[in-house]
Amino acid sequence: MNLEEIDQLLADWKFKLDVVGQNLIDLHGLSAYQRLCGVSGFPRVELTGVTQTRVNPVLHVMNELFQNFDLLMQTIDKAVQLRASIPRFLASLQKVQEIEDLLTKPSIHLSIETIPLAQRGLLSAAQTINTVTPEELLKLMTSAFQAAKDVVLAVDEVWSRLELSLIDIEIETRQLQHLAESLNIDCSEEIVGVAQKLKQQRALVESDPLGVNEEFLKSIQPQIMKLKSMLEVARQQRESVESGLVTARDYLSNLQKIHHLAKVAYDESKSKVADYSKLQNPLADEEVQALEAWLNRLETKFNDGLFNPVRVGLENWTAKVKEHIAKEKNAYAANQAPLDLRAELRGRLDALVAKALARGCVEDTMLQELAQQAKKILYTRPTLLDEAAELVSKYEKRLNSYPNSR
Repeated sequence: MNLEEIDQLLADWKFKLDVVGQNLIDLHGLSAYQRLCGVSGFPRVELTGVTQTRVNPVLHVMNELFQNFDLLMQTIDKAVQLRASIPRFLASLQKVQEIEDLLTKPSIHLSIETIPLAQRGLLSAAQTINTVTPEELLKLMTSAFQAAKDVVLAVDEVWSRLELSLIDIEIETRQLQHLAESLNIDCSEEIVGVAQKLKQQRALVESDPLGVNEEFLKSIQPQIMKLKSMLEVARQQRESVESGLVTARDYLSNLQKIHHLAKVAYDESKSKVADYSKLQNPLADEEVQALEAWLNRLETKFNDGLFNPVRVGLENWTAKVKEHIAKEKNAYAANQAPLDLRAELRGRLDALVAKALARGCVEDTMLQELAQQAKKILYTRPTLLDEAAELVSKYEKRLNSYPNSR
């Protein structure tokens, strides 16, 4: 080789060494590799099963890879140093040959092997040195790197995927546990069962990722979904009961209002109207108070987490309060009707008198007498509604009997 060929070969080796160095650094930088080797602050994982069988030889290979990389770099550095000592002109053929030998011949000592005595002749050496060319060593390293990379990446893929899946399941399990506690539902047996399985699976994923049966994730999901579904139903029921209690308060408020109106109308009609046989007695105050006390008990039980019993009790309470509201509405309508009729008769009489005045009939003796009698009854307590209604009707008929009265 001439110097130009030597320089080109050294440039090629520099490029190769840069690539090899970067790839080794990248492999070493994988968290999976660091966990497997126990470097960079990671405790070394105690491997078992399939992973132990496949990974342990690879770790040995990786150690040799870094050692062989150092040998290869030392050889190439030595060649570079020799090249630097050769002047541009008058190159030493001996040094050129020495560089060529370093780069192309078995110049790298990989190991020293002791030959068993049984295999030696009288003139045989006790040891033999295993030497390779830089190119041969690079081929060995390439093959070893590929094998190591495949195994480490396989472990890294399983760890990255399954550990995240297990974390997701653990988070979901904790969320379900908190939901169960908030609903006052005892799911401890199911939660503990899932937690134990997760712990066992996590230990297996840690020690033997390549031997993990991923059917575990499929098998545990139905348990999670069943628990989640049951708690979701309970949560919806709780929200329904909570909403029902709010509505119940509105029902109670409506009952209290209509009950008050029914009582006032009853008392007023009884004092202002003579015939109150058609009046309806409102509910007793004790009945309304009993409903309020019942609702208070339901709310207390709900706050104590007993929403299932409350759900049944609330249904019964709601049916009762609706029944009472309907009854009080009827009572109010019946009790208010005489008062409305009394007011309506007063208004009719005033309108008829005004009509008579406008038509010049106001001096009619019979109309005057009917008006006086009707007004006296309508403005006297208690009012005789039937008599008042009859008088107003007679007044209207008398007024309508006049010509052009319509």
